Amino acid sequence: MRRKIIFSNYDDLKNPFYAGGGAAAIHEIARRLAARHDVTVLTGKYPGCRDETVDNVSYERIGSAAGGPRLGQIFFHFALPAQAARRDFAVWFESLTPPFSTACLQFFTRQPVIIVTQNLPGKAMAKKYKLPFQVLERVGLKTYRYAVALSEPIRAELLRANARMRVEVIPNGVDQALINQPVEKSEESILFLGRLDVEQKGLDMLVDAYRQVAAELAPPLVIAGSGIARDEDLLQRRIQEWGLAARVLLVGRVQDRQKAETFRRAMFLVMPSRFEGFPLTLLEAACYGVPIVLFSIPELAWLPASCCVKVPPFDVSAFGQAMLELARDPARRAALGRAAKSWVRAFSWDSLAERYEKFFAGVLTSP
Repeated sequence: MRRKIIFSNYDDLKNPFYAGGGAAAIHEIARRLAARHDVTVLTGKYPGCRDETVDNVSYERIGSAAGGPRLGQIFFHFALPAQAARRDFAVWFESLTPPFSTACLQFFTRQPVIIVTQNLPGKAMAKKYKLPFQVLERVGLKTYRYAVALSEPIRAELLRANARMRVEVIPNGVDQALINQPVEKSEESILFLGRLDVEQKGLDMLVDAYRQVAAELAPPLVIAGSGIARDEDLLQRRIQEWGLAARVLLVGRVQDRQKAETFRRAMFLVMPSRFEGFPLTLLEAACYGVPIVLFSIPELAWLPASCCVKVPPFDVSAFGQAMLELARDPARRAALGRAAKSWVRAFSWDSLAERYEKFFAGVLTSP
C-alpha cells in the first residue's frame, strides 16, 4: 500500500552551512522508500534555496533563511508544529534539531511521529549556551511513542528519558557498490573528514595532538569539510598560531571523485569528537579499508576494536601518540583496514531501508 511519508530535518544535501551525514542518511532512506511511497523531506531555508524533487523525493524548505544557520535552525524548529497540524501523511520521521531537540510534534497530529536521532544534543547545547536545553529535551521526549535510534547507546538514552517509548535500532549505511569496490590506497596523509564544528568534532584537540608529534610525523594532516564561518576562522587561527600552516591542510568540502581520492590517500582517519551520533564517515572509511583513530566516547562504543584505535576520551597527548604509532606501523594499518572492510559489509542502505519500512508498517498497525 502506497503511503505518504514525511521526513523533517533542518539540514539537507545542498545546505551551504552543513550538508552533513545526517542529511545524506535521510536522503538515502527517503529515495529508496520513494520507490513504493510518496516521500517529502522538509528542511530549513538557506540563501538561494528552492523547493525541488531529487531522486523522486520532494524537498520543501520551511522557516527562514534570515540570520544564518543558527537562527535558521530556530525558525525551522518553530515552523514544524504548524506543518504537522495541517499536512496529510501516514507517518512522520522527525530528526532532532538543536538546540531544542524535539518539537513535540506528536502534540499536533493524531498520526504517528517517529523520532530519528543520531544523538541527543540537549546536554551539549546546555553546556554551550548555559541554558536548560537538556531539561527541555527530556520533557519533550516523553511526548513520543516511537523512535529510531542509530545505535544501542542512543536507544538506552531514549529509554532513560521515556521508558514507554518503542525504540528500533537501525544504523546508518553505505551503498552496496561502495562496499564491493576493491581497496586501492596510496597512504599519503592523515585525514579528518566531516563538518568543521570545532566544539563537537574536537578539531581544537586534533590540531593540538598533531602539533605535539608533528616533528616526528611524515604525513600532513588533511582536514576536509566545511562549517560556519566562525568555526572555520577559529580553526585557521589555531593552525597559524601554532605554525602548522605547511603541515595542516584545509581543503574544504570534498565530494564524489575528489572524496574517493581523499580516502584513497589516507593512512588512517581521525575522529576526535567530544560527542557523536553514527557518522557516515566511519562507514565510508571502512569501505576504502581505512582504519580509524578516535576517542572512546560512549556514542562510538559500537565500533569494533578490530578496525580502529580507541584513545581515552579527550587525552590529547595520547591521541597524538596513537597517530604517531599507527603512522609508523604499516602492518597494523593493513590489518585494521582489512577488518574494517569486512565489518562494513553489514551496512547496506538497501537492507536498512527495508528495516525502516517494516518498522513504520508495524507502527501503523499498532493500537
